[in-house]
Amino acid sequence: MNICYIGLGSNLQNPQQQLQQAKNSIQEMPETELIRCSSIYKSRAITLDDEPQNDYFNAVVEIKTDLSADHLLDELQKIEALQGRIREKRWGARTIDLDILLFADSQISTPRLTVPHAEMQQRNFVLFPLHQLVPELSFPGNRTLKELLPMVEHQLLEKMGDFND
Repeated sequence: MNICYIGLGSNLQNPQQQLQQAKNSIQEMPETELIRCSSIYKSRAITLDDEPQNDYFNAVVEIKTDLSADHLLDELQKIEALQGRIREKRWGARTIDLDILLFADSQISTPRLTVPHAEMQQRNFVLFPLHQLVPELSFPGNRTLKELLPMVEHQLLEKMGDFND
């Protein structure tokens, strides 16, 4: 089984409930076991324009899976669709966003999927939850979480609490 990390994010329709629902759905995926979850964090929305958005609620879950990376992406996109995800524009508001951050030690670059996630090393709402789960994590190229965290500490992030079990 492959160890994978999935980023969860939401800023619409009761975001904390959306994260909980997505976590529950991930637990039900075939050939997949949910290992643990980070706390939930709140951050400012990243936008490409000046259109205001609600703050995001984010978390990271660790899973073990026998699914291929593409099949895992299919399953995550099914969850997004079931939760009303509409892909109108990049970095737009959304009910749920599920990203494969890391898939074992794989480096994947296809038109459909990039792993490690392309922007994760610049995002506090990914790095802090990852650090909570695996503080000694190293990325391809031997960069560590401990090296990256100081680069994103200036970004506003608020720990909101844990998932309901």
